[in-house]
Amino acid sequence: MSNDHDDNQDLKKLVTNFPSYVAYVYQHINLPSPTPLQDRIAELLNSNSDRLILQAARGTGKSWLAAIYTTWRLVRNIDEKILVVSASGPKAIEIATFIRRLFEEVPLLDHIKPNGHGRDSVLSFDVAGCKPAIAPSVAALGITGQLTGRRATLVLGDDVEVPSNSMTELMREKLLQQVTEFEALLIPDVPSSVLMLGTPQSMESIYGKLKYPTKILPAQVPEDESVYNGKLDDWIMQQGKPGEATDKVRFPNEVLLERQSFMGLSNFKLQYNLDTTLSDAERFPLKNKDLIVHSINSIDAPISINYSGSNDYVIKELTNLGFTGDVYHKPARVHTDFDAYDVKVMSIDPSGSGTDETTYAVVGVKNGYVFVIDVGGTRKGYSEEALVFLSNKAKEHQVNTIVPEKNWGGGMFYNLFTKVLADIYPCTVEEEFRVQGQKEVRIIDNIEPLTTNHKLVFNYEMIQKDAEAVQKEPTSIVYSLMYQYTHITRDKGSLVHDDRIDALAIACQYVKDMVMVDTERVVQQNKEREMERWLQEKIYGNSRVSRGNSLGNFMGG
Repeated sequence: MSNDHDDNQDLKKLVTNFPSYVAYVYQHINLPSPTPLQDRIAELLNSNSDRLILQAARGTGKSWLAAIYTTWRLVRNIDEKILVVSASGPKAIEIATFIRRLFEEVPLLDHIKPNGHGRDSVLSFDVAGCKPAIAPSVAALGITGQLTGRRATLVLGDDVEVPSNSMTELMREKLLQQVTEFEALLIPDVPSSVLMLGTPQSMESIYGKLKYPTKILPAQVPEDESVYNGKLDDWIMQQGKPGEATDKVRFPNEVLLERQSFMGLSNFKLQYNLDTTLSDAERFPLKNKDLIVHSINSIDAPISINYSGSNDYVIKELTNLGFTGDVYHKPARVHTDFDAYDVKVMSIDPSGSGTDETTYAVVGVKNGYVFVIDVGGTRKGYSEEALVFLSNKAKEHQVNTIVPEKNWGGGMFYNLFTKVLADIYPCTVEEEFRVQGQKEVRIIDNIEPLTTNHKLVFNYEMIQKDAEAVQKEPTSIVYSLMYQYTHITRDKGSLVHDDRIDALAIACQYVKDMVMVDTERVVQQNKEREMERWLQEKIYGNSRVSRGNSLGNFMGG
């Protein structure tokens, strides 16, 4: 009698307590006992939350726990309809196969094991004894599969976000749209849940955009809890001092140190500590906050202009097409003296066909600063209309030199363009300027040194016009300069269109030697020239200053 009572108590504990059930299943499929971190994940799943996101490090056994959780739900209610969604079809098959195998290996599941009277395939099956229904007891598919028409009482997202489907903003937008479909799949008028287990891939992760309660469980006790925005699970901080492993069985400190040495700091922080701040700082190196934004023109520029990253200089009225919190800054100080640009260059990135643009960038160099006067484009390829458009832009800004990308068409663009340009605005056109290397890397390498040193000045009106075009036609955002600027990474194909930022990079590459000067030294030289001119005019009555004469020579003579 007592044995029957004990058996009933054990059975009740397995059915009502998911951590106990996990330990029981692990034993029957010959796995080691659950680790402390796996026990904590099981406790959180046991909470019966109808909406929950659990973020845990890679390799913690999230997929195993997700699969076991589906069987536990069915033990408790054989009429549950569970849909498991993974990042891809192959991954869905892998999980579904494991779930189906559990019914063969775990004694407690024997009475509901599929028995041939219902559906019983790899990706879709019914448990024994369930009521007839359109939806199977368990189904699994990839996130890109046919979600429409599916019905479930539990939608379980298992690592739906992976690098291959979330590398770019457009990919993440598409993925987020697919994930928000989960709510529409829930069967109405019955208790229903959406649970997600995963590892975020970036600061703009879809997990952060879903309005679900979230628990984050990194592999190490963090030094700074604030990076998790209040979503860090309280259990984590009870596991030791900052830097100590939170799962000392599966990922002890020495294993984590080894992983970090092989992966690098940013990848380790992303995959194990779920800290995306460093990862995205490196992945998206071009930021609005590093620019100086000021109204500039094609004629002249201030002889000096000073950057400030203070909140007092944030430009609030300009629309931000970059990431959340990335703001524009106006200059802290602008010199009242203006002078003609040292040089004005117009670069061109030609495009022959398709949806790419033929783009241009007009920049002026003054005392070590690059002033980005205008950037734009046309989708007319290299038609006469496009060539006339570019020639008129060169004339409008009175550029000194035009630099088309040499790689395109083996010089064909140069030959076509110079013929049209000759009739509109005769100007020097560089024929031999060639760019090399992977485009994304080249673009960043030519622009980033200027932004990190705050030597790049963007025209306020140009940014405003760029944002207004997007607001008028939101689908055109991929052609926006500021979108391309803030969203480019070193990954190949990180942008759908990169023509405008490429044109700017070509211009920056062309003038880079001119800006590698000390601005204060140049300003001091200008002051000396002004004093020399004043002395010549006022004291000696000579309005012309001979070449080679300098204030230093005058003072020493």
